[in-house]
Amino acid sequence: MAVIKNGANGALSGKAGSVVFVTEGNTTYVRGLPKKSKKKPSADQIQSRSRFSLIQKFISPMLVLLRIGFKNYNLNKKAYSNAMSYNLNNAIEKTATGYAINYENFRVSKGTPNPITSYTFEVDKETETFTLSWNYDANLSAVSDLNTSSCRLLLYCPEEVAFANENMNTLALRTQTVKLQRQQHIGTYHIYVFFYKTDGSDECTDSKYLGTFEW
Repeated sequence: MAVIKNGANGALSGKAGSVVFVTEGNTTYVRGLPKKSKKKPSADQIQSRSRFSLIQKFISPMLVLLRIGFKNYNLNKKAYSNAMSYNLNNAIEKTATGYAINYENFRVSKGTPNPITSYTFEVDKETETFTLSWNYDANLSAVSDLNTSSCRLLLYCPEEVAFANENMNTLALRTQTVKLQRQQHIGTYHIYVFFYKTDGSDECTDSKYLGTFEW
């Protein structure tokens, strides 16, 4: 059933008879409902579905950050669609048994260049904290006005577990801590960091991959 959002003059969303209404940004599209095919999927279709499913599953624990990081990447599409599209094209590699995520090429956000030039991190099992410290390019920060931008740090385990910082320090403070939890999955965590402005512009930097740690 189609639904009218925001009153009588709002956008339609959902099915109506043999068509479906889809709103992306300020534009509403009408598409015919796909017909069920009795044909077996081709090899290309199977591969495409496999790649799509892989990225979809991978990003599911980090949707909150993706909605920030990809909000301005393409204003004609929603952040989720932007994140899916970018990472499908850039963060999947072919393996001997199928497909795998290329962690270094994966992005949690897309924007201006990330200003971090060097970094160190420490895991304290007694206090259950992860602390990242960094140096950054002051000239690049000044050009993009990033000194007061907020740090978003993602610690991601392929077993669909993710940690992120609740309190956000600025780029200029050069450090950020994330609270860990012992009851969560123990294993290898991948580290991503980006910075975004909280002035209402939602401008952000590219996320930067910093490697892994064990928890």
